[in-house]
Amino acid sequence: MIQAIFRKEFFKIRGPGLLVIAAHICILLYLYVATRRLFMLDHPEVVWYRVLHLGQIHFGLLKNIPLLSGILIACFQFLPEMWGERFRLSLHLPVPPGFVALTHLLVGLTVYCAMALADLFGLGLITGLFFPWQGIKISLLTALPWTMAGAGAYLGMALALLEPNFRLKAVNLLIGAGITGLYLQTVDPGAYEPCLALLSVPLGLMMLAVLLPVFRFRCRRVG
Repeated sequence: MIQAIFRKEFFKIRGPGLLVIAAHICILLYLYVATRRLFMLDHPEVVWYRVLHLGQIHFGLLKNIPLLSGILIACFQFLPEMWGERFRLSLHLPVPPGFVALTHLLVGLTVYCAMALADLFGLGLITGLFFPWQGIKISLLTALPWTMAGAGAYLGMALALLEPNFRLKAVNLLIGAGITGLYLQTVDPGAYEPCLALLSVPLGLMMLAVLLPVFRFRCRRVG
């Protein structure tokens, strides 16, 4: 039964997900060209000084891409379920509703994490072509919270879309936006490093919070 849910969710978001992946590849290619151009306009030591010592971020284009990707994946996955109320059918399978909901989230998060890891790998590869290892480290530590923001955006959108009460939808959107904003603060490159483990806690709590609208949706429909 769980395998069937996995297949259903994967095939549902496979097509739109490929389009998002293609967009990510185009952005990484643009980032490579833009980074290469920095070294064409200035001497390498000048660029290194600006990036490694002055904290200039040469990949700022990537900041909002995970955020948009998380929102899109959640919409691709849950909007069809709620428009046609097909999610109700999944909640009446001979599987606990909470387990069904977590399975849906796991599929979406797996797709998103694959994109996020590809972005981090691409950023590390591009940075490694032009900067020493210190540049790779600071770039990945700077971009990692942005990918966590994308996961928060996915969970926040899922929390809002699955909520049957419209006023609570607005509340859930505000909660999701507030938590996501934690990872997008304007700080020095790599400043999030000491608290990355702590910042993963809100994501786990959001994943559990999605169970609440799922149970409300099921009970409302049964009653």
